[in-house]
Amino acid sequence: MWFFTLTLATLVVGALLHTLLDRDPARRTRRRMVELWLLWFVVGGGVWAIVGGISHIGPTSDQIATSIGYRQSMFQWEVGWADITVGVLGLMCIWKRDSWLTAAVVAVAILYWGDAIGHIMEWVAHDNTAPSNIGAIPSDILQPLVAVILLIAYRALPAGPGVRPHATAQTT
Repeated sequence: MWFFTLTLATLVVGALLHTLLDRDPARRTRRRMVELWLLWFVVGGGVWAIVGGISHIGPTSDQIATSIGYRQSMFQWEVGWADITVGVLGLMCIWKRDSWLTAAVVAVAILYWGDAIGHIMEWVAHDNTAPSNIGAIPSDILQPLVAVILLIAYRALPAGPGVRPHATAQTT
């Protein structure tokens, strides 16, 4: 359960500090602040997704399965690689923005909201109250929800006059 709390705390604190310490000329515009928070939830979330994915397929995979209330299986291997894939997609948003941000947010929303439904079903149908089954639910719902809201806000806000577009904001 600590993993999910640490993930959300890192994303919020990182975005807050980045916003406060930002030296970009557009640093105090609403669009720039939304962009930084969005990047933390996509890129920072991507780093944590890779860490989570590695924990599912690496040497601690049996402990991870137990903490979720399962036995190790091929499905854990597949979930691990899905997490790593979404994480790499999020990391790529450092260099590619525009459509990459949209793709990363859509992928995170589908994967994590699907995970949340699975964790809730396990809890309700099978009384699976293992710490990482229950503990994953808030993170699996909130992280993509915040990313979706930030992406919508980012797309809706104009860049503004005199604000240079981000150097890596490329449509590919």
